[in-house]
Amino acid sequence: MEAGYEFQRREGAPEAGPGSGDGWVRTTDGRSYWGLFGAAGMLLRHVDETGVARYLLAQRSTRVHRGHGEWAVPGGAIDSHETPVEAALREFDEEMGPIPTGWTVRGIHKVDPLPGVWSYYTCCADVSERLDYDDTLSWESDAARWFTESELSEVELFAPFANVFPTLRAIFEN
Repeated sequence: MEAGYEFQRREGAPEAGPGSGDGWVRTTDGRSYWGLFGAAGMLLRHVDETGVARYLLAQRSTRVHRGHGEWAVPGGAIDSHETPVEAALREFDEEMGPIPTGWTVRGIHKVDPLPGVWSYYTCCADVSERLDYDDTLSWESDAARWFTESELSEVELFAPFANVFPTLRAIFEN
């Protein structure tokens, strides 16, 4: 039997424009998804002059839904007027700071736990420089760090991100 769902707009959130995606999609079986129009995040990769690739992740604050200090991409709710890439860029800027100039989207991965109702989009982008974000983080992240692939196995990753990372890595390789 399929779970039913309901939309719960955050109090004060507008129905259109900035902030219009702020709210929960809740299923009758107890699952909760942030973002009335889905959610999106940005995974940045930088390849240095020796060919070593590093991925930028944020350590999720305990003040966010399902935040237990794991590492993941910064992201959040898509607003009614945004594409997944526009939402991912806005969320990145709000949570981390500006994306380095010269970024290029390599692809987008979609996870569809509630088809036609809620999806999560990970936008994968290459950047030409590796910025330090420690001084520009919002309350949603406790830290930011660039990781090599081997270093990713040494830290606790947010489970949904860990599950799709092999697919995200393949997007960068194409």
